[in-house]
Amino acid sequence: MAVFVGLLGLSGMPRADEPLPQAFAVPAGVNHNTFMVAGDSITAAGSRKVAVGHVGEASWVRYVNTPGTPATLAWTGGWALGGAQSGDMAVALRAGSADSLVILAGTNDLAHGNSHTMIGENLARIARIVRAPMVLLSSIPPRDDAVAATVAYNEFLKTFAGERGWTYVDASAGLRSEANTFIEGLSDDGVHPNVEGAKILGAAIGQALTTKPMQAIADTAGVEPLG
Repeated sequence: MAVFVGLLGLSGMPRADEPLPQAFAVPAGVNHNTFMVAGDSITAAGSRKVAVGHVGEASWVRYVNTPGTPATLAWTGGWALGGAQSGDMAVALRAGSADSLVILAGTNDLAHGNSHTMIGENLARIARIVRAPMVLLSSIPPRDDAVAATVAYNEFLKTFAGERGWTYVDASAGLRSEANTFIEGLSDDGVHPNVEGAKILGAAIGQALTTKPMQAIADTAGVEPLG
């Protein structure tokens, strides 16, 4: 797998005087649960402008609302960038507030050999930046070239979330084969979900944000993008 290097600087970070883009507009007169994000390429899906309201087609953010029903979830901010490690997210994420903060982080940390202890410290820093009653920590998708490390890391995330009183969701369960690799057709590179994979991931996270107990949704035929 190619090793990505976290890119920070000003990319994806709006100026304080920039208005929120339409992607962050919450429709008036409708009750929505709002959420912010902290992530890497699995969330950004090729976009370098997540912080100003843009994600790529293969981002799970687009697929959190149940198709054919009124939207109940509204994405209102956050930060994600391809190659980002958890420490990058802790530096670049801007303060804000929402009903929930969704953290999907660690794929690049594993590629760089970061310890679970270091990642946990960064996750705690991320959670302190956003005022949110609910912190939702998601499992990361499979990495076909690092199966054992990914399985162990997701177990760590589950334990870590429980210790901190956060909510853990194995949103990637619907992407995984019995061998803990990607199910055929859900990734083009064995690391990132493609659009079909993102639909499954987004549906599971969407369910986690709106219902308890939470379980990943494997059958998401016909899921439509957010917005």
